[in-house]
Amino acid sequence: MVLMLPILAACNYGFTGGGLPPNIDDVYITPVENRTTQFALTEPFTQGLLDAVRGRLGVQLASRENADAEIRAELIRYTDRASNFAGREDVGAEVFQRRVSITARVEIIDLASNEIIWSGTSVNGVGEYAPDTESEEVGQELALENLIQKIIDGAQSQW
Repeated sequence: MVLMLPILAACNYGFTGGGLPPNIDDVYITPVENRTTQFALTEPFTQGLLDAVRGRLGVQLASRENADAEIRAELIRYTDRASNFAGREDVGAEVFQRRVSITARVEIIDLASNEIIWSGTSVNGVGEYAPDTESEEVGQELALENLIQKIIDGAQSQW
């Protein structure tokens, strides 16, 4: 055990901010703009982003006046397309699986320096569902989870 002490003392690891620069402790998230035709996505995306920022980036939410950084997010595209299907003479195309795709534009701005510290101009989340047994909302939920995870991964990848 005594032999391990010098090795452990030499390790200089630390975790601050959960992936953002160490000066970022408090974050303000602007109201999400939704430029898609699926207006019902705004609330679950906003709530998911709020939860992920607190839980996975290790920062606290704050008013803009008290924040170290600001997150701006905009939903810019939504599609729901067949991803697995077969053509049949008797009924036309039979769809086995559909894919929801939700794209966002996101910026994280350091308010002290007024610099963009991370930008995702076209972050895309996808979710698939079986239309015979599941609703489009299942695909939307999966796509939103995937989109939010990609935003968090992108923010963490810079540090």
